[in-house]
Amino acid sequence: MSPDNREESMPFDKINDIKLQVGLLQKDIEVAAKLSEKISESIEKIQEMNLNLVKMITIHEQRHAQHEKNDDDLKEDIKQIKREIQGRFDQIEHHITDRIDALRNELIQSKNPNADHKKLTDKISDLEHWRWMIAGGLMLAGWILGNLDLIGKFFR
Repeated sequence: MSPDNREESMPFDKINDIKLQVGLLQKDIEVAAKLSEKISESIEKIQEMNLNLVKMITIHEQRHAQHEKNDDDLKEDIKQIKREIQGRFDQIEHHITDRIDALRNELIQSKNPNADHKKLTDKISDLEHWRWMIAGGLMLAGWILGNLDLIGKFFR
């Protein structure tokens, strides 16, 4: 190889190197473009997911608010039922007390106190027994409704 050939081949080698580097740069640009495209698609999907999450959270908040309203309504209904039970309990107690008083008056006004006295005493005894059974049952029902909140558990 003569020195002249070396000089001629060097620019050819340099040109080939430059062509090779340009080709590699083009490949890098294509890969970067594809990556950029994929990143853009990913960002769009993330934005869609974000919108869906916001919608889901909004719906969840609405349902939660409705649940709280229903819970408050249920508690108010339970209070109303307790008041009604207490009112009925008072009515029953007054009714039984009135019946007992009427029987006592009959006993006092009875012409034959010895014969009717046993019957009336037994009736009064039975009525007092039932009065306390009903009073105990109603108090137990009121306690169960107030402390165990069974009605609230059925509606949850």
